[in-house]
Amino acid sequence: MLHPKQHIRDLSEICYHYGVKYVIISPGSRNAPLIEAFLERFKDNCISIVDERSAGYFALGLARKSGSPVVLICTSGTAVLNYGPALAEAYYQRIPLIALTADRPEELIDQQDNQTIRQRGIFKNITKGHYHLFQNISSKAILSEVHRQIERAIEKCLEGAKGPVHINVPLSEPLYDNLPEISPDLITKKSDGKKSMICLSDENCEKFRQAGNILIIHGLDFQESDTPSLLNSLSQTSGIVVVAENIANTTGEKIIDIPELLLTYNNKDSLILPDLVIYSGGQIVSKKLKLYVRGLKNIECWRIGEDEYTIDTFQKSNEVISGPHSEVYAVLNSLSRKARNEAFKESWLVAKRAVEKKRAKILKEMPFSDLKVHHLLLEKMPVGINLELGNSSIIRYAQVFNTKNGLKYYSNRGVSGIDGCLSAACGTAFVSDELTVAIVGDLSFVYDSNALWNRELSENLRIVVINNSGGDIFGLIEGPSRSPGFIKYYRAHHPVEIQKLAEAFNLGYFCVENENQLEIVLQKFLKKSERALLMEVKTNKRNNKKSFNLITGRISSIDDPE
Repeated sequence: MLHPKQHIRDLSEICYHYGVKYVIISPGSRNAPLIEAFLERFKDNCISIVDERSAGYFALGLARKSGSPVVLICTSGTAVLNYGPALAEAYYQRIPLIALTADRPEELIDQQDNQTIRQRGIFKNITKGHYHLFQNISSKAILSEVHRQIERAIEKCLEGAKGPVHINVPLSEPLYDNLPEISPDLITKKSDGKKSMICLSDENCEKFRQAGNILIIHGLDFQESDTPSLLNSLSQTSGIVVVAENIANTTGEKIIDIPELLLTYNNKDSLILPDLVIYSGGQIVSKKLKLYVRGLKNIECWRIGEDEYTIDTFQKSNEVISGPHSEVYAVLNSLSRKARNEAFKESWLVAKRAVEKKRAKILKEMPFSDLKVHHLLLEKMPVGINLELGNSSIIRYAQVFNTKNGLKYYSNRGVSGIDGCLSAACGTAFVSDELTVAIVGDLSFVYDSNALWNRELSENLRIVVINNSGGDIFGLIEGPSRSPGFIKYYRAHHPVEIQKLAEAFNLGYFCVENENQLEIVLQKFLKKSERALLMEVKTNKRNNKKSFNLITGRISSIDDPE
């Protein structure tokens, strides 16, 4: 006779065979059978994180760095809802997470039972697939169907553009009885991640050969692939300009890596226009770049990728070239192009050199501020580290500076929230031997401080908190500072003492308030340590605004309200 929870034991085995290496577990009672099954199979690779929201982002950082799918396990009710932000971020960053949510028996849903909500399909809009398992196994036919359902879910997670899936697992009592052995006839097919055929037609190839001026834009990309070297090669090709921000992790002498600054200082008329725009990868940060391309007339625009849905970032009714961008760029590299007039490429490179020269002059005059701190930090960062850039002002300041070869840039730009930046960095540090440096603002840090409530906090983690007393970005952009509720509802100044939070979680703590202190402390901060370290950098909002106006060439007539 089959055990009613035979599928729970088999679920852990199937995940193992599909390449899962780590399991993030948040404590509970309803998920006890899942905890038992996964502990038995994964042992020390099960990590306990109490806060489900932080657990989700930790798993995201871990999966993003390792490239392997990560399982999340939680109990029923509102615990499930806390996975939402991380699953949304993983969906838009294309990161493989498998969320296993324990559920109450179906007959108890909507019956005022403890920790019970409608969990089936709760993440249908932010996952690649959602699945609901049988509550009990009563026959081999049902068990076989559950096996197929689990395999379909994991294959969906891994195929094409990877992403999260949700498997809802209703569980009846008893919850603490021993589980059976693995099904003796359990057979699993390990997926190699199905890839779409490249839909690059002969007509596309001919258009690429004949196009006079080609602008290639590559967005967020943390994957280990040939794309960076292929784009670098294309950037050397006649008539092609490649734009890639730091989060694209693509470097090269002729790659335009500071598009926001370039388009700030240069009238768009000084740049020769493209005939063909090719866009690949994830999100881009630069608003000016988006507006520039959206404003182009009479151009053709291609989107390269294995997208689950239509992506038309530049609102140009893209032609979609379906397939992994590394494979498409390999084909494009192999196509011979006639020699083109280099005026197009040179107009962009001349603009880049002029911007870099002007930036260097401005930085010499700049007071100690958020922007100056970014300059000093990025200048001193050793190669070979993971650099986690927080959202809001942090990621935008980082775009002012050229991509540093040898750094691996990460950022939660899928949905661009501040709610899990630190937790994701903790996941990256956990699975990496290299130093992981997270740069976050004070609001981001306080918001996600439960990231430090983690027994597996890695000693190779370094946290830089730039404390400008609230959401300083709202004092820099047009609009919010004019609101009567600016201080309370936009900047949201908080009374939290960063040092006390660091001490509460047993982090080594440093405080910096000027450039000389930063130079001295940074040497100690980046050295090997037996525990994670935090450096609080305190800046002044007036200096921040002055520096921002210097670098953007913007003179504001609105003074900061007191």
